[in-house]
Amino acid sequence: MALTWSTDDRQQMLAFHGKIQQDFGALGYQQGYQAESFGGDTHASLGLSGAGRLNEQVILIGELSWDLLSDSRYGDQIYSDEAWLGVRIRNELELTVGRSDSPFNQLRDLTDVFNLFGGHGYMATSTLDDQIKLTWASDGWDVRAGYAANDADRQDGNSGVKSQYGASAGYQANNGLGIVLAAENQHQGAPNGDIRDLALGLSYRTPGGFYAALTRGRADYQDVCWVGPGCIDRFRFEYWEGVLSYSYKQLALGLGYNRLSLKQPARARWEDKVILATEYYLMPRAKVYAEYLVNRADSEDDLYGVGLQYYF
Repeated sequence: MALTWSTDDRQQMLAFHGKIQQDFGALGYQQGYQAESFGGDTHASLGLSGAGRLNEQVILIGELSWDLLSDSRYGDQIYSDEAWLGVRIRNELELTVGRSDSPFNQLRDLTDVFNLFGGHGYMATSTLDDQIKLTWASDGWDVRAGYAANDADRQDGNSGVKSQYGASAGYQANNGLGIVLAAENQHQGAPNGDIRDLALGLSYRTPGGFYAALTRGRADYQDVCWVGPGCIDRFRFEYWEGVLSYSYKQLALGLGYNRLSLKQPARARWEDKVILATEYYLMPRAKVYAEYLVNRADSEDDLYGVGLQYYF
């Protein structure tokens, strides 16, 4: 269980939470998309979240969390996952400043539900430094907007991004149906141009443990340059991603499908990936899982892995 401290009147609270997982298998590629076993990767995260009530309407909120990675490819790393401060008004409106998740994550979360693989089509950045984010949630609605300032010292690397902004809007009905629309725009410095990402997602959940979701999106690149191939004036990256899952007691089974397309002025190339996934809860906060990614693209190997996760 997470550790929680609070004052006697519960006006101030501080919670400590975390996760640790161990993965084995062929989880990534060497050069030429040849599968390589990266067994023994360890992931851990630790976080602190706090809240302090100023009055009946206003609560000060904040979060600090870190990820620790022991990876056979990149060695040992530690980096900040989220670091922000903010205010919550009437339990509906939140304003935060700092390193936080992108508004585009509201759409990503519909289909990025597996432990090892998934989320292949999304080109938007999941966590942004120096972001001002506004969130309103009420009566099934969830609306988010964020702006990240230009920062040459971003933890994840600036990669020529001058600034970016995004927004998402979602609605979850009582009958289990949900819909999310998300957009993001990255302003790039020379020689690259802007990147615009737009996507729509649908989901359906039943009380009996069935879940389904489908997203459709595209990322338009105005200009982009690579060290090797050179520059392309304009191309579009399109994607479909769908998942089906069924949970019964401690067991869950999942099926995922990704269809990706890179469209350049002279050609278009589609890639298909299928994910088979299962997980089993040993106890309420510990599970084991196994996944297999069938890569139907030419000259790209399949990937597979198993793992154990515990969180509190």
